[in-house]
Amino acid sequence: MKLKHLLFFGLSFFVFISCDDNETNDPDPVVESTFGIRHDKELSEYESIAATVSPENPDFRTVVQFKYSLDGTDEYDYTASGVVIDEEWILTAGHNFYDKSEQSNPAPVSGITIRVGNDPNNPDTTYTVESIYIHPTWLNGDQNYSDANDLCLVKVSSAIADITPAQLFTDKTETLGNKVWICGFGDYSKLEGQDKTMDSKKHAMENVLDRLQEGLETSVNGVTYSGGLVAFDFDNPGKTINSLGDDIVNADEKILGEGTSDPEPMEYEATTVSGDSGGPLFLKDTDGAWKVSGILGGGASNVFEGHVDGSYGDISIYTRVSTSYDWISSVMNDEE
Repeated sequence: MKLKHLLFFGLSFFVFISCDDNETNDPDPVVESTFGIRHDKELSEYESIAATVSPENPDFRTVVQFKYSLDGTDEYDYTASGVVIDEEWILTAGHNFYDKSEQSNPAPVSGITIRVGNDPNNPDTTYTVESIYIHPTWLNGDQNYSDANDLCLVKVSSAIADITPAQLFTDKTETLGNKVWICGFGDYSKLEGQDKTMDSKKHAMENVLDRLQEGLETSVNGVTYSGGLVAFDFDNPGKTINSLGDDIVNADEKILGEGTSDPEPMEYEATTVSGDSGGPLFLKDTDGAWKVSGILGGGASNVFEGHVDGSYGDISIYTRVSTSYDWISSVMNDEE
């Protein structure tokens, strides 16, 4: 099944009902409408987390914004996110620059710019791109999320200064049920109080890792590549919507494998929206360090009847980094 990518979302506000009757005595509870973040929080709170350097959290300075066009011009129609993993390398999603349903070729590097800082409208620094390396099987046309290959390495034209690169999970040591941080430049311009003419600032949200999948393979030119996925859902404060913990399991969820999900939301629980594509999912490794466990590809479709993208019940799906680490490291080593 085709993954619902997060390049462009429509913004809608609806009131819908719980999909799990076991979690409430009210068969038709009213659930507060929202988009992307908890309805009882302000977007500025999530922006503040991203802008604050704290030893308790990942270093969100590593998260950057891409502005790009598909024709190589500086008419930047698209926004995406990525994470600095080396002074010359950024890891992001392959679909940001190549979607076979819309393009015959990947986006030219002449039309890609990188903005560093919390406010992309007034970036600390900008960088140009030397080259991009899309995962070979994604480039070959295997572009279903079950292929677990939605990755792209971006080599910058000059070394990125003043940012300590994020570490990656190199071994499959991730733990289900642990806290995760997500970060990106998703488009919240339609929320009340936001300037529709400006790009949204960097924001950081927390959630809990609900699914870990591995053993997904793709092949091209006689070479087989390993892949995997990680995922979480967007629980509401009333604990009546818990998509990865209810009895509704659609085709997208089946590919994510087995797991459990606690309906209790985090204080700064959230989901992912348009513009967050390619952004990192940070998870603590067994050594206590925050590392990149996943790169955002998109979200599950048809989570339940009446569900609206960006609302409670969303399931965000990331390409698992540890299962693709061999490819990532080989590209970076070969291009040194």
